[in-house]
Amino acid sequence: MRDSPNSPLPAAVVRFAAPAEAGDNDDHRDDADNMLTDSAVPADAVPTTPASPQDPMDTEPALPMPPRKLPFPRTDDVQRPSLTACPAMSAGDLSDIDAILPPSPGLEIVAQTIHRWHIDDWKSMRTMKKAYSPIFEFSGTKWRILIFPNGNNSDNLAVFLDSVDAAAQPKDSNWHVCISFAIAISNPDDPSVFKHLVANHRYNPYELDWGFNHLIKLSALSIPIPGNSKAFVEDENRTVISVFMKHVKDETGVLWHNFVNYDSKKVTGFVGLKNQGATCYMNSLLQSLYFVNYFRAATFNIPTENDEPTKSIPLALQRVFYQLQFSDQSVGEFDMFLISYFLITFVPGTTELTKSFGWDTIDSFMQHDVQEFNRVLQDNLESKMKGTKAEGAISRLFVGKYKSYIKCINVPYESSRIEDFYDIQLNVKGFKNLEESFVDYINVETLDGENKYMAGEGYGLQAARKGVIFTKFPPVLHLQLKRFEYDMERDAMVKINDRYEFPTEIDLTRFLDESSEEKSLPQKYLLHGVLVHAGDLSGGHYCAFLRSEKNGKWYKFDDDRVTPVSQRDAMEENFGADPTVKTKMIKRFTNAYMLVYIREADADEILKPITGDDIPLHLRTRFEEERIATEQKRRDREEQHLYLSVKYFTNADIRAHDGFDLCNFDNKDLPLSPSTTVRVKKDERLATFKEHLAETLGVAKNKVKVWSIMQRQNRTSRVDKQITEDDKSKFSFAGLSRIKPCVLALEQIRDYYKGASEHLRLYVDTDDDLPNEADSVLIFIKHYDPRSAKIRFAGKALFSPTQRLEDALPTIMDIAGLQGPNVQLYEEVKPGMIELCDLNKTFMSAELGTGDILCIQHALVLEDLKALTDPRSSSVVNYFEDYRNRLPVVFKQKTKEKETALPDLELVLSKKMIYDTVVSKLGAAVKWDPEKIQLSSPQGTFAKTVIKRSATLTLQEMTNPGYYAPANGQPTLLFFELLDIPLSELEIKRYVSVTYVDRSQHEHGPYKMLVAKSGRVADLLALLLPLLTVSPGGSGQFRLFEVSHYRTFKVYSDTDYVSGITDYNTLYAEEIPVEEINKSEGDMVIEVAHFNKEPSRGHGVPFRFVLKAGEPFSQTKTRLVASIGATDKDAGKLKFFVVSNFSKPKPIEDDDVLWDVFPKVHVNEYLGIDHIDRSGKSAKGTGGGGIKILN
Repeated sequence: MRDSPNSPLPAAVVRFAAPAEAGDNDDHRDDADNMLTDSAVPADAVPTTPASPQDPMDTEPALPMPPRKLPFPRTDDVQRPSLTACPAMSAGDLSDIDAILPPSPGLEIVAQTIHRWHIDDWKSMRTMKKAYSPIFEFSGTKWRILIFPNGNNSDNLAVFLDSVDAAAQPKDSNWHVCISFAIAISNPDDPSVFKHLVANHRYNPYELDWGFNHLIKLSALSIPIPGNSKAFVEDENRTVISVFMKHVKDETGVLWHNFVNYDSKKVTGFVGLKNQGATCYMNSLLQSLYFVNYFRAATFNIPTENDEPTKSIPLALQRVFYQLQFSDQSVGEFDMFLISYFLITFVPGTTELTKSFGWDTIDSFMQHDVQEFNRVLQDNLESKMKGTKAEGAISRLFVGKYKSYIKCINVPYESSRIEDFYDIQLNVKGFKNLEESFVDYINVETLDGENKYMAGEGYGLQAARKGVIFTKFPPVLHLQLKRFEYDMERDAMVKINDRYEFPTEIDLTRFLDESSEEKSLPQKYLLHGVLVHAGDLSGGHYCAFLRSEKNGKWYKFDDDRVTPVSQRDAMEENFGADPTVKTKMIKRFTNAYMLVYIREADADEILKPITGDDIPLHLRTRFEEERIATEQKRRDREEQHLYLSVKYFTNADIRAHDGFDLCNFDNKDLPLSPSTTVRVKKDERLATFKEHLAETLGVAKNKVKVWSIMQRQNRTSRVDKQITEDDKSKFSFAGLSRIKPCVLALEQIRDYYKGASEHLRLYVDTDDDLPNEADSVLIFIKHYDPRSAKIRFAGKALFSPTQRLEDALPTIMDIAGLQGPNVQLYEEVKPGMIELCDLNKTFMSAELGTGDILCIQHALVLEDLKALTDPRSSSVVNYFEDYRNRLPVVFKQKTKEKETALPDLELVLSKKMIYDTVVSKLGAAVKWDPEKIQLSSPQGTFAKTVIKRSATLTLQEMTNPGYYAPANGQPTLLFFELLDIPLSELEIKRYVSVTYVDRSQHEHGPYKMLVAKSGRVADLLALLLPLLTVSPGGSGQFRLFEVSHYRTFKVYSDTDYVSGITDYNTLYAEEIPVEEINKSEGDMVIEVAHFNKEPSRGHGVPFRFVLKAGEPFSQTKTRLVASIGATDKDAGKLKFFVVSNFSKPKPIEDDDVLWDVFPKVHVNEYLGIDHIDRSGKSAKGTGGGGIKILN
């Protein structure tokens, strides 16, 4: 009967027919809350009786909705049901769709509906595996509900929303519909008793349905809800399944996309950059630079025609930009060219650099700062652009100017200086938006009262205003948002995730100096890029939101994936979290880190499109050739299954081989011999292959004979059988059905003779045919000459198995070109087994067959032996023994700074050579006293460990893992150093390099001194002093100290042992100031260090300085300036800070008394002097903490 008007759920009842006998069906869902299901109706799913006219299907009308915004959680943010024994009940109102699917700004709703499926025969349904509801329509598409009444491989009710139309779409179509939905089960008489879950899904031909595997425990369906007498299933037979649906407009085209088989180029027109470990920060910056078209064009115009591909950063960046513009696939290979030039030091003070972005060390998986990377990259490129068409491009684009000033209020005096900037660092903490941060940046501080300014020109102490004002903004403005700050309460650096807004456009005119010529020009800037960091201080992920053109669409560049996004995604979603609003955890840690603005007046020029014609021809030619080569490699990989590799050697190759067997294909412990590898189709006929060989070798086809190579049990590879077209029957069992039985194909031969190798290995003989008798064996002949200690391939011959070796000897000698009776014949059985032959035996009894090798030599008499340079060369047995221990070694000179190294030298030595023999051979080659050569093992391409000399240490032990193990295929490498003294003396002494710093902080040296390891620091200083020119009037007392990262690491006492001095930091010596020696009891000594703008950018040499009790800094500064020898002009540019490892640097004012400050702070505090480094030495070992480009 119809529901009365007062029914709590105004819907028709849909009755189930009794189930038919169910067929066996294995269809099931994975055990997850959201998953795909098959859309086809299975045999055991009994259809319900359709609703009669008197009982219409209860589907509320899917009316078009006015444009509304509604964000929804991703499909992985589904609410989970309670799994307790007592059923949990959802809160809300089943008649209110917005209560079930709450609206909030974000996405536009096209249409919405509530559909209810009344079930009044639950017991019958429980006999089914699964069942579908009648089909209903919503927003122009057809839908149905799928349930698993007995659970889907679990004891929970599983319910899914199924798209009928999705199954009818072609698999390659772009058909999809985005639905936000909830599914609820409720009591049919009391709708307040219900349980629901929410999900979002992009329905498409591959994902037909979506839903919940765990809506509610089956055992809880009939249990009354606590505080209510009703259960979800009334009378254990009636219930209601409701689905709440909102059709969401797919504004970007990728809403809730799973990105399976996603093509960035096809969807957006752009490609991404592959992440090479932890290079997302680099990828986001490179993409942002790529979309500054003026910068891209300038990069293309750097001359690189003659640059080496592996040593040119401009060429590498040109390749990246070219591939980003023209490639259809994400760009990944560029990193090998680009990243190898960015080197970083992670171990304090070491001069041995490790690759920070290469793939052979753990450092490649460490993230670095985008701002630092940007500065270093631009500095390097700017230097490479000098003298080229691109010169000045970076300055024109990215460099602005600001003025730091102190202006007196009551007198006409102002002190100021103009400085360049590449980016502006803006405070985030405590500010709501970009404009507030700019106001804070130019905030004026009033110096009055006790804080008055000491003005020049005789004005004395004056009230003044101190601040910073911009004089010029660059066309492309990089804004660094200071998301990382020191937290005093936590005593640690933390990330600021507070909400911080930035506009699509901003007018910066008010932040320019009134006297600036730029004031009259438009200063309206348009947002062009947002670089985002998701994570915390310890790590995270970077991505970039960018526009490709002025006021264009937004795209998200997330490593190798590029997706269209809305402006809200690019901006509001990256403002950061509002602490007063509850949000998802990931949202709390995802926010903008760097902003890119472009001046509107310059945007057309800066973003002018770049076509292929704008790129120099030499670049287009080079990169197109690389592209074609890469494409060919790709095709080769795809067609690899159609081909096989044939590796063969000829008689000429045997003659060039002087080792075991006739050819060494792959034993990398010994020199590989010449051979040829070709790639041929598997079904190529032997006859065709021989034609190709004849053409390649320049001989007639009938002269080409092909022999198989067999690997024997003793691991030798020997010639086995001649293969002819008449052997088809022999290979028929190995052939494939697709190969005609009358044709002998190479794949059949390969499969028959493959052995332990994947390649087909052949011996190709082009000599004239030998006289052949039945059952003859083919024997290969080598001749060994004891006088020259060389072996050569003499030839080959056919012999009868029953022939005695003595009878065959004349033929063998004739082939070897030997005369005389004193000869010896050896069989080359295997490495380490060269046996003298018994000439009385036949070939058969001596077990000599086809492919075996005989070595013949003269047997030397006593007089011949005495004439030999090396007695071991008397026998071919010794020759092969030495050959087995042969080891080619590449020697690389370990040089001092600025010293030109000798060319690398390769020597073939024996593994059994001892240390002294090795250096003797090396000394003869480099013309240096072997007693003054020291060897070191390598780590990569750097010298690592000095090899300790020993009378019994062999070359094999030097090159074993204990010292050094070369990578597969890499030559054995050893470093050597040419000493000024014998190694025996060096073993009890050591070289120590010391730089002397005079009273004006000028450096002299370094001085390298040889001192006994058992000596003390006083002995070292005694050796140093005669080398110095020390001005009179000093204390005459000296000390030694060690510097790491531009900070004092250790101060040595005179009694410290020299052996305790480290090798990895820089040593300095200085004369102890008279002021320090004569300091009073109340004075204290602090450390002073230099930096430029940030303490992390240190430079120079730190020093110790005396603070006097009660002395104001205005007087301390005078002494300090004098101690570093700064001119009056330079002194005015110095800034002074109290620097701590745990807080922001604190500026020092003239009236501060440092003696009162320093005793109260941590021992890691020091006085920092901020000034430009003019020494050019900040990239050396005393610092070395940041990214450096060495090319």
